[in-house]
Amino acid sequence: MELFGIVFSIPVAFVMSMVYCAILAYAIRGVEWLRRWLYVVSIVLLVGFLGEVVLLATLGAVGSRAFVGPAFYVAHSVFFFLGTPALANVLLLRKRGPVVRRWYLVGALCTAFAFCLVLLQYSVSEALYGIDGTNGPYS
Repeated sequence: MELFGIVFSIPVAFVMSMVYCAILAYAIRGVEWLRRWLYVVSIVLLVGFLGEVVLLATLGAVGSRAFVGPAFYVAHSVFFFLGTPALANVLLLRKRGPVVRRWYLVGALCTAFAFCLVLLQYSVSEALYGIDGTNGPYS
């Protein structure tokens, strides 16, 4: 069942990324205060996600949870759910013009990023709580 969830996440991430990027490209870019706010918040989210990746690479999931405390999994969940839109915001809403000019290319990049986030989510959850949620160090 877990494999089905991982595989099914790809088309769902593709459709949602394309819809979100189209909305950004045609509706949000013209609203200056919203564009600026989304861009700044997205930069903060992606820097936080980079910090999480560094923690996971150096300490592992269990070590990161022990170092940060219970807020680690909360932050990890926020990065999981908001990471893909944050990447789209950074690539499309830059002040001097988008990093990638075509919104559908950004949607494809966001789909790949979302798949990586799904794999990271599964590995962190299994390391912290075990495969069935009952035999991990924090279950």
